[in-house]
Amino acid sequence: MELAASLLFKPEIFSDMGFVRYAIATAQSVLSSFGKPMAHEPSILSRLHLQALRHLEAIVRLKTFEAAARELNVTPGAVSQQIRRLEENLGVSLFRRHGNRSEPTEAAIQIAQSLGDAFRRIEVALEQVVGRELKAIKFRVFQTWANRWLIPRLDAFYQQYPGIAVEFETGIDTLDTDRPDLDMALSVRTVEPAGHKLIPLFTPHLCPVCTPSVAVQLGPTLDLARVPLIASRNRMADWPRWLERTGRAANDQTPLLVFSNSTLVYEAAMAGNGLAIAQVELVLNDLLAGRLVRPFPEVIEANEPISIVLPTSRAHRGAPMAFRTWLMSEAALLRERTESYLAETS
Repeated sequence: MELAASLLFKPEIFSDMGFVRYAIATAQSVLSSFGKPMAHEPSILSRLHLQALRHLEAIVRLKTFEAAARELNVTPGAVSQQIRRLEENLGVSLFRRHGNRSEPTEAAIQIAQSLGDAFRRIEVALEQVVGRELKAIKFRVFQTWANRWLIPRLDAFYQQYPGIAVEFETGIDTLDTDRPDLDMALSVRTVEPAGHKLIPLFTPHLCPVCTPSVAVQLGPTLDLARVPLIASRNRMADWPRWLERTGRAANDQTPLLVFSNSTLVYEAAMAGNGLAIAQVELVLNDLLAGRLVRPFPEVIEANEPISIVLPTSRAHRGAPMAFRTWLMSEAALLRERTESYLAETS
């Protein structure tokens, strides 16, 4: 949208509230073709509320009235009321109602797409006007990936982006995609949530690992019954999958040591407590240093890729974009190092 895109390149709009007037002119160009005849009305926006336009953009982007209500911190009834008023003022139907379902019309989709772009550019303009670009993000990540992958690399991020603050939240993949305070997360989802972008990074590799002394206990026949098997409660399917894929399904598949997360699994393996099923990417440094070894040559891929999921409404903000770019770069390096290691040791 050329008029909205030019917002950032007109210095005169950044004095006082000129940028707001300019944004109104921009929005009018989007809406004028959809409203009633305006023989004596100078601006279609003179009879529209900005809040109603925000509601329309959120509904189309998030697919449901309920999701839009959660993002805007209002009730679904309030969202419906705003849309009814907007339809009355524009003189067009924005949604087709089918019982309890509502489907946006082509007019609603066109308006919402243009508004989404305009709102993002207005937000950037506002941040520039007051002299403070968004410099903080909240990132949800699996605890083990935070401990073993991200934390050792954060110094490199802050060397490159010293002014960006990152708040880390750890947990398993129970991401609430409607949370307004979350900028992005690591996820093993394979379906893109409504209103979000899913960016695959890589698919982890799985294999058993242990200390050199535990590997000796397996004996020349590599007898799994000689040592305890270690697993995470969150990844109980990994052992059976590896055993089946490598033709060892006849072995007892019940781990004797089960921990609440993979961080503890890898600590137990490092302590010599048994044989752990591991994501190679997370123990790569230990394998390269010889602290852990792979008694079995077979490696399989995990079921789900590791991905970044983030709201499309925040994808173009400065700080989230910088962190995402850095994260993708680090993921590419990890993927290359892992593939190199596996090729050399296969």
